[in-house]
Amino acid sequence: MFKGSFRAGALLAAASLLLTACAGKDDSAAPAAEATPAKHPVFDQKLDRQLLLAVRQTKQAGSASFVHHLTFASGKGDAVQTMNGRMDFTGGRGEADTTWKVPGKLPAEARDALVGTTAGSSSGALSGRYLVDGEQIHYRADGASYWIRYTAADTQQSQDNATLEQLHGTEAPVGGTLLEGLSGAEATQRTDGPDGRRVYQAEMPMNALEGLLPSDIRTHTTRDDSDALPVTVTVDRQGRILEARADLTVVLRKGDVLSGFTKLTMDLTLGGHGTSAPKDSPTGTVRTAAKDVLPLRDVRKDGCADFDTGQRLAQNVVGVPCAGPHDVRVLTQVTQGPGSSAADTQSRADTACAIARDMARPAWLPKGAPLWAWWTPEPQGGVGKGRVTCYTTTERGDS
Repeated sequence: MFKGSFRAGALLAAASLLLTACAGKDDSAAPAAEATPAKHPVFDQKLDRQLLLAVRQTKQAGSASFVHHLTFASGKGDAVQTMNGRMDFTGGRGEADTTWKVPGKLPAEARDALVGTTAGSSSGALSGRYLVDGEQIHYRADGASYWIRYTAADTQQSQDNATLEQLHGTEAPVGGTLLEGLSGAEATQRTDGPDGRRVYQAEMPMNALEGLLPSDIRTHTTRDDSDALPVTVTVDRQGRILEARADLTVVLRKGDVLSGFTKLTMDLTLGGHGTSAPKDSPTGTVRTAAKDVLPLRDVRKDGCADFDTGQRLAQNVVGVPCAGPHDVRVLTQVTQGPGSSAADTQSRADTACAIARDMARPAWLPKGAPLWAWWTPEPQGGVGKGRVTCYTTTERGDS
């Protein structure tokens, strides 16, 4: 009886296992759900936000090399500023070489508006090198043997350094490129390109000009905030910016010294995403802006200076030793008030410098050397009539 019950229980258990196994092989069972594909960080978002997200994707790459062109076009030739270098988005630093190409037939007033002026017969510098980080900007003039260090305090506390301060970008370590405006641009159309690229047509708000153009050039433009600036942007399959072009022609002011130009554009090319960290660093002699960059009127008697400060301002110079190359040497300063007109003021200044030279010509000043005279009023809050600075320029300074 006991054995029979055991056998029956075993048979029932085996039958149960057999039924369970058969049930596991039922082809009618529902298949497992497939995983939902991840959304693209740029292309699967709302169209009007995709350029903002493309800027973020570009920065998340860590670094990139860039070439940026600012082009003033006319029938007599194009004036082009080229800026190229590298940016480290993660570390907040960058390097940039800038070069201006200006047509020979360009009127002097237009040339000066674009490249600046000096206290000599030459226009402002056509090229230079900048190293930028969150704390300071280093500038090296073309052909100079030293760097100038501008701290954040130097660039933020003085309007003289507004052009330099613009190089501290908000979207990128190096400011003044189209990256400063693209995050605010709204795409209106997107088309597919080769290799997974996307090409956008977009509109950029007018207030982007503040990050795109130096303050001294912006004074020669006009803007209507109800208008928008047309932009074309190309991104790669990952949504990182490769190229951008903006048409700024609408901001050219009629009747201005730059009104001879008929078109104004900006072009940006990015490459080497993630592999283009800046390599340069300020080596050798480094002069500090707080100590060595000063108004020409404050250069001591018999002192020497260079014109190129990286600021595009004629009144400021870099104090340098007279034993080395220099652009200008100061004979003396004469206290003198203004004349009845600008022409009278200049005539009186010329006379004062001629008298100073004839009374005590230093050994370093050759006979017959041209002498410059520059009258400047006393700084705001200063005491006095004004000052005439008498100086001579070298062949290097006039080149």
